[in-house]
Amino acid sequence: MKTKLILALLVVSPLLGFGQKFKILSGSFEPLKGETEFNVQMDYSQVKFYKENMTEKQYIDKRKKEITADKGAAEADKWLSDWERTKSVQIVDKVVAVTNKHNGKDHKYSAEGDAKYTLVVRPQWVDPGWFGGAVKKPSQLNVIFDFVETANPSKVIVSVNCTGAIGDMYPMGIANTNDRIAEAFGQGSAAFVKFVKKNLK
Repeated sequence: MKTKLILALLVVSPLLGFGQKFKILSGSFEPLKGETEFNVQMDYSQVKFYKENMTEKQYIDKRKKEITADKGAAEADKWLSDWERTKSVQIVDKVVAVTNKHNGKDHKYSAEGDAKYTLVVRPQWVDPGWFGGAVKKPSQLNVIFDFVETANPSKVIVSVNCTGAIGDMYPMGIANTNDRIAEAFGQGSAAFVKFVKKNLK
């Protein structure tokens, strides 16, 4: 047990000091000043996985093959259904929840709003991490946050790159892969909304 705890610290400790880093890629927050509500939308079209930069299809094929070999085809199909729900529901709910929680009362974020501007969350790279009991690797996320005009989504007001968002910082870890990925979106969005508040002052 002692050896496992030491290994866990070796795996996790280098990541504990590695926080999200933000860089404005284009545009300005100036047009958003005075706004009180923002819509939230996800865009997974550019996402890649692992150091190999797998497409989502390649990632799905890899996971299904692994799960089928370990637990059978039925479990692989269940995982795929859960993954689709994670993208369309769980991650959206988590992003909305943490942005509102860490934003205070300055702005309201909603997945079904009619605000003038929409926050589009565009994941670029995901490492799902892994869980092995006392030894684990947290999930990691690089993501671009774009504020766009709701009526004209091609008009980007400000684009911000976020690198190094880490999920699964809990001592006991998160066993479910999809939950770990969702947590990285939560951590990244929580830090991003603080970055937004700072730039809207």
